[in-house]
Amino acid sequence: MNPLESEDKHSGTDMAIQKEEGGFVDPGQHVPGPKKIQGSVISEDPRVVHFKDFVTPEEVKHIIELCEARWEQSKTSKGKVSDLHGPKKDSESSYGEETIGSTRTSYSVHLKFEESLVVERIAARVAAVAGSTIDYVEPLVALRYEPGQFFKIHHDGAMRPSTVFVYLNGLDEGAGGTTHFPHLGFEVQPVACTAVMWHNRQEDGSADYRLMHEAKPVVEGVKYGMNCFVNLNEQRDTSGIVIVPVRPDDPDEGVCTS
Repeated sequence: MNPLESEDKHSGTDMAIQKEEGGFVDPGQHVPGPKKIQGSVISEDPRVVHFKDFVTPEEVKHIIELCEARWEQSKTSKGKVSDLHGPKKDSESSYGEETIGSTRTSYSVHLKFEESLVVERIAARVAAVAGSTIDYVEPLVALRYEPGQFFKIHHDGAMRPSTVFVYLNGLDEGAGGTTHFPHLGFEVQPVACTAVMWHNRQEDGSADYRLMHEAKPVVEGVKYGMNCFVNLNEQRDTSGIVIVPVRPDDPDEGVCTS
């Protein structure tokens, strides 16, 4: 990845999420989250931000364990360009038809928000850094790329104002698996527990094609990642979730971007 040229500094909050459910023992309740998230701008226009420590190693282990025996062939959205990439109002947003194709060869698991507090907590983190709210975050999708697997150049769709891609593990230099932005002239190296965020829409609501990107083939090792999309439409009723901001006195504590 190109050297970081500037930093994105603003205060953030850690988020403790409490489900208003009686008698439910959450498998992720004792999994620690990050103390601090550091964000750096790697492209000003369009804006692309890289985050360190977006998730913890314990959260990564937990997510991968949730995916055990659930991996399926990844799918892509097939539909009219005007539906996927054109300026749309909220009610007109469309994903197109989900199909298996030759342009995407990875494996995926669609995680349910209710299966772990860790999933909810990462979704809240995504909403916070994207400037949205948790009810607009789509279900998180874990990804696994084995040697030779890839996702050719594509756009995430104008119905998704923001994308946060999380690198659950890292790969060595030269091992492939980078996220390549051909129109911006750089690629992001998979580094464990980091994330990269970008915004998919222009001011008129149409797709910003400068954010076309691809997952380069893995050469050696296995790449684990996670797609976190913010949608134009509310994805679910979050009235049963209480998000409690934590602003500790110690600047080294809490989840923040700086």
